[in-house]
Amino acid sequence: MVIKFWRKKEKGIVPSESYNVIDASLEDIRRAVSEFADQKREGISLKVLVLEDNRIDMTLLAPFLKGIPSNPFYMSRETFELFTEQDREIPRWIDKVQNAVDSYVRLEDELPIIEGDPYHKVSIYKLQKKSLIDEKPPFDFYITMEEHMVSRFKKT
Repeated sequence: MVIKFWRKKEKGIVPSESYNVIDASLEDIRRAVSEFADQKREGISLKVLVLEDNRIDMTLLAPFLKGIPSNPFYMSRETFELFTEQDREIPRWIDKVQNAVDSYVRLEDELPIIEGDPYHKVSIYKLQKKSLIDEKPPFDFYITMEEHMVSRFKKT
């Protein structure tokens, strides 16, 4: 299958590029995102790659992949982590929790972590108490102390 892209020209719409549908791995997407990041203009964020539902806009990566992946891939707007279809809900939760953590830090001038937790586990209770998050995520989050970014993984 060939997917055609169209662009506006002064007197109408003309074909821009055609790309075949390809099989792509998460590693292929990672490389394409990296190439996109290296070639993007200054001031353009990687967030332009992320659609409203956290799917990656493959029309922007097609030139780097030399095609359009047959399966969707997803990205967190906040941490730029990449995910496959089976993990499509994870970036939505990362973004929700990261935004809540950032707001909490602005309000309280401290991290919303469980007191005494050696892994810096996010206290969902603290976020809910400030009405910064409305539901409990299906998995735990931790905060990296270097960048204050949320992660699903404990840092040792």
